[in-house]
Amino acid sequence: MSREELVLDSPVAEARLLAHGDAVRELLLARARAEGERAARAAAGTCLDVAVERLIAFEEEARLSLARTAAELALEIARTLLRTELARGSYDLERIVRETLSEASVGRSACVVHLHPADHARLADVRFRSGTRLEPDEGVARGDVHVETSLGLLVRDLDGALESIGKRLQEDLA
Repeated sequence: MSREELVLDSPVAEARLLAHGDAVRELLLARARAEGERAARAAAGTCLDVAVERLIAFEEEARLSLARTAAELALEIARTLLRTELARGSYDLERIVRETLSEASVGRSACVVHLHPADHARLADVRFRSGTRLEPDEGVARGDVHVETSLGLLVRDLDGALESIGKRLQEDLA
């Protein structure tokens, strides 16, 4: 019987005495199994890493989408409430006009305040600073105020304000 030397890359986990041919075959099978298991674990780990990365990306996308949807919903709720309150006439029109006049920064200079005809009728008996004239204007929406001055036109537009808020929200979420 001849003696052959076997070189193993990994430590021997189990040894048993077999006939020469069987021993080599068993050793090769054990090595192949061990290599297969190592390769399978490595592949499974890689797949798991990729899956985790995809899940993290999906979560970030879902959070951003949820934030955008919440902002759109809040804006639509505000728009609906605003329309409801405008239809009821439940807004402090005098305060809105006075604030808009103040923002116009024309002091006591002459100006014309354009209002929706229904809003104009509501303020018919209200006194504003001298040189201020109220005009009904079909082109102005209820609750909006357009102040015409020597410096130009100042527009207080509720729908425009909501649109501006919506754009800023979307930019902040981008």
